[in-house]
Amino acid sequence: FNMNARLANRYRVERAFLAGDAAHTHPPTGGQGLNTSVQDAYNLGWKLATVLRGGPVSLLDSYEQERRPVAAQMLGLATGLLNAMKRGEMRRGRETHQLDIGYPESPLAMEEPERAGGLLAGDRAPEALVMGASGRPTSLFQLFKGPHWTLLGYAVERSAVAPRQGLHIHIFGPRGDVFDRADVVRQAYALTPGSWVLVRPDGYVGAIVAAGDIEALEGYLHHVGLEPGPIRPAIEPAA
Repeated sequence: FNMNARLANRYRVERAFLAGDAAHTHPPTGGQGLNTSVQDAYNLGWKLATVLRGGPVSLLDSYEQERRPVAAQMLGLATGLLNAMKRGEMRRGRETHQLDIGYPESPLAMEEPERAGGLLAGDRAPEALVMGASGRPTSLFQLFKGPHWTLLGYAVERSAVAPRQGLHIHIFGPRGDVFDRADVVRQAYALTPGSWVLVRPDGYVGAIVAAGDIEALEGYLHHVGLEPGPIRPAIEPAA
């Protein structure tokens, strides 16, 4: 077996993009190829969809900025595991699960104010069991599921953020539509009253805004192409 590890210098040239095995090749040790390729595709896919709906073209620049460092790290991991396998010492650990991947240096990661620890913008949004308004159990991952952005507000007024296409808003608190009875969401997301957490379509935290700084939140929403406006139904009713 001849080891082959390669990484494209660029993931984008004008209107051409590379993803998956076209962008990175590596030995099969670690079992990283399929997951990495699917993550490439989803990362690029929701950004392309946003631009096609009229969002800022600059959003596409973040694809390479986010995904190429992940591939570089993955190539190093797969190569290290191959060398360990040759010595008869290969052990797959937590790093092969890909649950700790994040984009803390991304231009799409914003904290206001900046956080010193705990959950940070760019991290994978944690899962938590919650209760819906009807009293039925659900989970954050179910709320995140789909091509939309998800905005979580903790002890905030729903009217503070105008509805818009592509954004689902859920409020925790006495007048909210979701209940965190076990306090797991507040702890996992380190929320304080007035906090907002914006989760991207791919399940990563885009922005964390504390103390009701709506201006900072609105600036971020504008930056990613989420403008206020009427929400159109997914399927137009028949005439």
